[in-house]
Amino acid sequence: MSGRHAALLLLMVITSVAAQWTASLSLQVEGGAVPTLGNVGSTGLRLWLDSSETATLGLSPRVRFWFDKSGERRHLTPLASGAAPYATVVSSRAQLIFEDNGLVLAQPIALNSMTAFFVVRGASDTGYHPLFGKADRATGLVIDAKRLRAINGGGSVLSGIIGSINTNAIVMIRMNSAGTDYASINGGTEYSFSFSSSESATHLGAIYSSTGLRYLRASLSEVVVWDRALTASERTGVLRALGTKWGITVP
Repeated sequence: MSGRHAALLLLMVITSVAAQWTASLSLQVEGGAVPTLGNVGSTGLRLWLDSSETATLGLSPRVRFWFDKSGERRHLTPLASGAAPYATVVSSRAQLIFEDNGLVLAQPIALNSMTAFFVVRGASDTGYHPLFGKADRATGLVIDAKRLRAINGGGSVLSGIIGSINTNAIVMIRMNSAGTDYASINGGTEYSFSFSSSESATHLGAIYSSTGLRYLRASLSEVVVWDRALTASERTGVLRALGTKWGITVP
């Protein structure tokens, strides 16, 4: 193959790959430009998953990958066992339905310092709904009977009753490495708890327990995580942006 033909082939491959990943996205991955949510900057943004961006999902028909919009390359892939999540639309709202599987983070996320938002919908409030967790150790964050359960090495602490997730809901979690932690739903009352861990989450929608891996049986529409404490005005901005986008009433 001549040098000219080799260069042309390389260009075609690069163009095809770029089209596959970024054709419909509102960000430029190679240029490092990341859009904002609620006018909150991308400083400290470590994960951004958005089911409404159909180009971020690889389907066949179940999810083969979920592309991270943060620019941090924490792209997610399903575990080898179980049924991978699938993408659907309910009442004009995009979402990923988790049945009996979780997604693996390409890079872990520290649990002890973050501000995280999950747009979630559960079939009921009586289940055990893992959000972030580890696959080999009972450590992570779980919604359990309308409370947030923070688990470290099998030991857990609970927030107050944050509220129901059996309709579309925005769960906000604030983990402060040297202070009080908080959880709330739809911008309502923030319930405090105290969680201390040097661990990092490796999975979305899965956590290890004494009986093995336990999976999320609910849907996720959007997940956004910063590794810093957002200010009150920043949190309000994100909540209102997510509320408007997903049809959820917030203050």
